[in-house]
Amino acid sequence: MWCSDPYLNLLKSSGYNVVRLPKADVRPLQILAKQAKDLDRLGEIGTLLVPRGAAPLPVVKENQQAANISGQSTGDVSLGVGLSILGNVIAAMGGSKLGLDVQYKEAKTVVFEFNDVLVDSVEVLKLDQYLADADVNPLSRYAAELLEADDLYVTTATLKSKMLSVEAKQSNDMALKVDVPDIQRVVGGNVKVSADAQATSKVTYQGNVPLVFGFQAVRLFYHHGQYTAIEPLDAGVALKKLKHPPADGATRLSVEGPFVRLHDE
Repeated sequence: MWCSDPYLNLLKSSGYNVVRLPKADVRPLQILAKQAKDLDRLGEIGTLLVPRGAAPLPVVKENQQAANISGQSTGDVSLGVGLSILGNVIAAMGGSKLGLDVQYKEAKTVVFEFNDVLVDSVEVLKLDQYLADADVNPLSRYAAELLEADDLYVTTATLKSKMLSVEAKQSNDMALKVDVPDIQRVVGGNVKVSADAQATSKVTYQGNVPLVFGFQAVRLFYHHGQYTAIEPLDAGVALKKLKHPPADGATRLSVEGPFVRLHDE
């Protein structure tokens, strides 16, 4: 489902990977560690790579409009998977997902749509300068080993939104009308629930804090504790070798699957 979903293909074409369960605390300049096909967050870059003072951390440019992604929809998602995703999004918004399955019991599939999408990002060239000037924290033994193994990444951009629209379909592929007041009572007051004026089957859930659902990152390459290179984490395909490999001889091959997941406990 994930590989053929047109929404994820849109993220791929825009150079983004997916955060399977959208979260509010994913942001640029976080360290990620590769674990099989997942990426786990370890912490902030400044904790591991301490600046010397010449090149400061890049400034995060916040809340830039992502017009090419706003309003785009997923393909049909099976009800079981869809309710799991929706429930976790509502929980992240501060609402309750208990009883949500009853509201969609007549549905077979759902379609998701993110609205008013914003981008937070840093300039990769300035990140490169920071890395060249920073020292590895001597107290970070485990993370330092991951650096030498080329298994660490840094987030450089995130996609986020406060709103998620959901349209349910019945087994006959007809749109399913739902009771918005009942859904509002189920999720609680922390999440605003509204119906689309043009399609009563489309319900929009809005929280108070934007949730991140897509990200970009660069892979770090170190040799004997010294920074040597970065390479963008490619979305949608396995990473390619550089045309001109660096002198450290490190391979630029990475994930085996078609999408990289940002995993979080």
